[in-house]
Amino acid sequence: MIKKIKTIAVCMITATILITGCKKATNGKDGEAGPQGPQGTPGVVATSTDGYITGTLLGTRKDGTPINETFNFKNYWGGPSATLDSISPTTYVFNFSRGTDILKQDGANFTYVAPTLTTTSGNISLSNFAFSKTLGTNKEFQFSTNNTTSLNATSLVYNKNTGLFTGNFSGSISAINNTSGNSATISGSFQVTVTQIYNFVKKGTPISSSAQ
Repeated sequence: MIKKIKTIAVCMITATILITGCKKATNGKDGEAGPQGPQGTPGVVATSTDGYITGTLLGTRKDGTPINETFNFKNYWGGPSATLDSISPTTYVFNFSRGTDILKQDGANFTYVAPTLTTTSGNISLSNFAFSKTLGTNKEFQFSTNNTTSLNATSLVYNKNTGLFTGNFSGSISAINNTSGNSATISGSFQVTVTQIYNFVKKGTPISSSAQ
């Protein structure tokens, strides 16, 4: 019996020693703060602002509520404000887009193909148009196109010296080509600064001239 008690006592003492020996060490006092590090590099995609795509959207929501909204897109990301590519002596392609926020879909993209740089009217293609508006707590109106739409373009002016390109647009968006399920109309204007794309042949001779 005594031997059993001794054995138990030895085990208890051993356990106490082990627990005490394994006690987690505490950290010392924090040292003084070091000098401030260098400024970090800017974000990969910077927001740029030049010109605008502005206008009015009219139509009918799926629940029958009329749509009468204005939009004003000014921002663009990752590239020039607009581009002009002369793919042949009689074919000039303008491309430009604007939005509100890189994390939102709101915005519009336009492509205009002209036979000359002095053409003042024609057809302009609208793609990736999206507009959203908060209607209250947990409520939002969303409208977007799901196909390219051809619109009328008027009052087109391209200044080769400054690169400034301006004009008006208007037309209808068929019910099948937008998320409201009803026909809609869109109209507005734009102003962008164009950078011409250079295309070089093998010997280095440019086949297009600079817009700015």
